[in-house]
Amino acid sequence: MAELTRIYREIIVSRKELAKLGEEKKELYEKKKQLYTEIKDLVERLKKLRQKRQEYTSTIDKLMEERAKTLEAIDKLKKEISVYDQRTKEINKNKDLIDNINKYKKELETLENVLQTEILSYSQEKKIWYRIKYLRKLLGKYEELSIFLKELDEKRKEMSALKSKLVIIGTNIKKNIEERKKIKEEIKKIKEELKKKIDEYNQIKNKITEIKQKISEIEKKMEDLLSKYVTNIEKSEDISIESKDKEEILQAYNQIQEKIMNGGEITMEEILILQKYEILKKRGII
Repeated sequence: MAELTRIYREIIVSRKELAKLGEEKKELYEKKKQLYTEIKDLVERLKKLRQKRQEYTSTIDKLMEERAKTLEAIDKLKKEISVYDQRTKEINKNKDLIDNINKYKKELETLENVLQTEILSYSQEKKIWYRIKYLRKLLGKYEELSIFLKELDEKRKEMSALKSKLVIIGTNIKKNIEERKKIKEEIKKIKEELKKKIDEYNQIKNKITEIKQKISEIEKKMEDLLSKYVTNIEKSEDISIESKDKEEILQAYNQIQEKIMNGGEITMEEILILQKYEILKKRGII
C-alpha cells in the first residue's frame, strides 16, 4: 500500500500544480485579451493622428503655395509702383496746379461765363480766350495727374492688402506647423507605448506557450501515474473496506455520476473515486 500511497500523493501534487498552471494560464489569457484591446485602440489612435498630421501637412503646402503666389504678386506690383514713382518728379513740378485746382476751375468757369454774357472788345475777348485755353490745358493735365495719382493710390492699397495677406498666411503657416509638431510628438509617444504593449503581448504569448507545454507534460505524467495507480490496485491481493467506507464510496460515486449527467466537470479526486469504485466492483467488494 506504500507504493499506492506514494503514487496517489504524486497524483494530488500534480493535480495541484496543474490547477495552479491552469489559473495562471487563465490570468495570462485575460491579460493578453486586455493588451490586444489596448493595442487595437492605440493603432486606431495612431491612424487618426497620422490622418490629422497629413491634413496639417496638406494645409501647410497650400498655404506655402499661396505665400509664393502672394510674394510673386508683391514683386510684380513693386515693379509697377517703381514705374509710377519715376513720375513723382512730374507731380512735384505741378504741385501748384494740384494745390490750386479749385481756384483754376472757378476762374475758368468765370471767364467762360464772361464770354457768353458780356460784350467785349476784340482784344479783350482774345485775351480771355487765350486764358481759357491755358486753363483748359492745365485742367487736362490735372486730369492726367489725377488718374495717375488714383492708379498709384490703388497700387499702394493693393500692395498694403497683399502685405497684410502675407502676414496672415505666415501666421497660419506657423500655427499649422506648431499644431503638426504637437501631433508628431503625440505620435512618437503612442508609438513608444505601442511598442511596449506589443513586446508585453508577445512575452505573454510566449509564457502561455510555455505553460501549455508544462500542462501537457504534467497531464502526460498524470496519465502514467493513474495507469500505475490502477495497475497497483488491481495487483493488490487483498483489499479490505469497511462498511462505512463502502457507503461513502457508493454515495460519492452516485454524486459524481449525477454531476456527469448534468454536464459538470469532475476533479482528479473524483476520477480516482470512480476508478476505485470500478476496481472494487470488479472484485465483488461492492
